[in-house]
Order: sequence, then C-alpha cells, then structure tokens
Amino acid sequence: MSAAFVGTAAAAFLAAGIPWWLAPYNRFTFASPLAIVGFLAFVGVAAGAAGWSRLGPVGATFAAGGAVPGAVMARVVVDGLRDPTSHNLWPFEIVFAAVFGFAVAFLAGLFGRLLRRMLEPA
Repeated sequence: MSAAFVGTAAAAFLAAGIPWWLAPYNRFTFASPLAIVGFLAFVGVAAGAAGWSRLGPVGATFAAGGAVPGAVMARVVVDGLRDPTSHNLWPFEIVFAAVFGFAVAFLAGLFGRLLRRMLEPA
C-alpha cells in the first residue's frame, strides 16, 4: 500500500467524517455550512489524488470512496455504544454511504485528471 493511498484515505476519512461526527444524531443536513465545506474538501482530496499522484482515477476512487463508509461506521459504533437502538438500520447507512462515496470520488477523480491535463503544457 503506497503512501499516496494511505494519505488520500486518511484525508478523505476526515473530510467526510468530521461534518458527520459533529452533527447531532438525526439532525444532519447536507445544506449545513460544515457539510458543504466537508464535501468540497472530500472532492478536492479525490481530485488531487487522481490528478497529481500515482493513484490515478481508479486508485483515488478506492482510497477516497472507501473512506466514506468507514467514517459512517465510526459514527454508528460510537452512537451504538451510547444508545444501542440508535442505528437499527445501520447496514443501509453503510451501503448508502459506500454508493455515495464511491460515486462522488470517481467523478472527482475524473475531474482531477481532466484538470491536470488542462493545466499541463502540451
């Protein structure tokens, strides 16, 4: 496992997780300023990794996209320790987070690769 993969996964884990962890349970909204900043940071991490590291779009998709269900699972575990009935449908949360994370990471990776090609001299 390369340092670029681990660094991308860690940065994406924090970018996706911090807004999710700080929001009160059942009150998370994608329209909050912190969620928007976290989303943009996540897109930046995936785009940067795909465009300017050896990972490329596929590697960046796996590194960044896989971090999103990990961040959600961390929230499920912590909330479940406090109140075991809080996340009764947690498998669906993980699947939704994985689909969303991988889709956004893939699109951001393509954008990062395109941006690199536009910015590099011919």
